[in-house]
Amino acid sequence: MMLFTPGPVAVHPAISSAQELEMITHRGKQFQTIYQPLAADLKAMLNAAEAHVMTGSGTLGIEANVQNALPLGGKALVLSNGAFGDKLKEHCALYYETAFVRLNDAKGWNLERAKPHIDKASTAGVRLFCMVHHETSPGILNKVGEICRYAKSKGMLTLLDGTSAWPAYSLNHADDAVDFYSWATQKALGCPPGLVVVSHSPDAAAAIEAAPIRSNFMNLKAYRKFALKGETPFTPAISIIYSLRAALDLLKKETQPAFIARYGKMAKHVRDRLASMGFSLVVEEGFESGTVTAFYCQKNKEINSMLQAEHQVKLGGGHADWADTTLRFCNMGDMDIAKLDKGLDALETVKAELGLPQGA
Repeated sequence: MMLFTPGPVAVHPAISSAQELEMITHRGKQFQTIYQPLAADLKAMLNAAEAHVMTGSGTLGIEANVQNALPLGGKALVLSNGAFGDKLKEHCALYYETAFVRLNDAKGWNLERAKPHIDKASTAGVRLFCMVHHETSPGILNKVGEICRYAKSKGMLTLLDGTSAWPAYSLNHADDAVDFYSWATQKALGCPPGLVVVSHSPDAAAAIEAAPIRSNFMNLKAYRKFALKGETPFTPAISIIYSLRAALDLLKKETQPAFIARYGKMAKHVRDRLASMGFSLVVEEGFESGTVTAFYCQKNKEINSMLQAEHQVKLGGGHADWADTTLRFCNMGDMDIAKLDKGLDALETVKAELGLPQGA
């Protein structure tokens, strides 16, 4: 099956085969010699004060960051424009009094749109600003740097859900004024599922130490303590850590700017091909994703079923506000233009078989 889904994604053979390396214990020098340079590379690539690898899904990283951010009685602001921003609000509301603003119609967040809400929240004593870096449900790339820098200037800690973002989009903790960040390795980086990375600024590290312990497994104080000796507090998914190492080696060889440019070129190719077939794109101009392209189509579920049955092609289904009216064509993982064209050709064939009109 060719996966054009928002994660898990097709895995490069060098990343996949790394899982076959010999199993080792997670305590002692053998693991430390793998994990210490891995964490150091992540810290450097994100320009973070620290970075930790946790075993679990993207949701684990988000909730770990959220629950370790503020003391009792803290207040948060969440800006959303899709299903995962909505979910971020649910995480925050478990622990804090949470203000919530939803931007609809697949519109992206920029500073102009966010500023009045940040100003209002700041006046109300909100100390934690939260939003999604890349909203996967329709494929929106929010302007997080300008927004987080402003929220930080208003005295807030800043927290981004980057689950499907890094390394397809740049993130620099210092330059972008981001305190808490998390991303899942099975998305843009193209690893097998099972790991999430959390990274922090110096202000986030101080906040973690001041926050109460609300969980054992998601206690970031413990991750900070064990990191001093190059270990994790609990048994990690060692085989997938091998894959993460292999994926970061490939990324370093290519360089992240080249990686971002390659993904962007593929996403433009997808948009151009979809437009040539008469499909309308969902996201407003200027906020287009470099990895996920949502497009309106009639009979979206029937199209996806036929693609799988007849062509061994799987697209991302419509999600959230767009569940019944769209599909998502994604270009993450072990992907190139030739593979994209196989999926796009199959889509064009199925569209013709169903007799869908131009602009369907």
